[in-house]
Amino acid sequence: MLTDELKEYTEDVHHASEKKMIVALRQISTYEDYIRMLSWLYGFYAPVEKLIRQHLTEDNFPDINRRSRAEYILWDIRESGLPAPALEACEQLPVIDSFHSALGAMYVLEGSTLGGRIIAGMIARSLESTHCLSFFNGYGAETGNMWSTFKAYLNQPFSSHERREVIAAAEDTFLTFKNWIEKHELQPQL
Repeated sequence: MLTDELKEYTEDVHHASEKKMIVALRQISTYEDYIRMLSWLYGFYAPVEKLIRQHLTEDNFPDINRRSRAEYILWDIRESGLPAPALEACEQLPVIDSFHSALGAMYVLEGSTLGGRIIAGMIARSLESTHCLSFFNGYGAETGNMWSTFKAYLNQPFSSHERREVIAAAEDTFLTFKNWIEKHELQPQL
């Protein structure tokens, strides 16, 4: 199954990006820290989702509109009541130039909704509040079902070339995300 191959072939870069994210999360001790993180997350998610949406549409991918998550980042930033930081867009994006590469990138974003629930708990403990966690709460109680539906879609018959394209895009997306985190993790706080 393609999802098994994706898990196997992206394991190293997935863990590397996950480790970077955990380091960044541990640096959050105030809402200002959290809002800074959300701003750079938006800088990654918004352009990646835009590329994905050029190839995954309502016509070829069920519920793509429901799977857009960048808007929740902006909502959390606004709901914080803090001044919104300048939003910097990631320019070193993964290559998403086909239906299959869009599926590979989507694998990374959709998989993050599962880990997002754990992250939401970490942030809630750090900030002693559950305010402004809509992005990390994924699809709420529907997160598991949404992931299962996405995995079922990925496991349809694809040619070996198409499978390689999905896997390559997933690896590229994980790597790009890791590099984006690294760019922001050591920035001085103003």
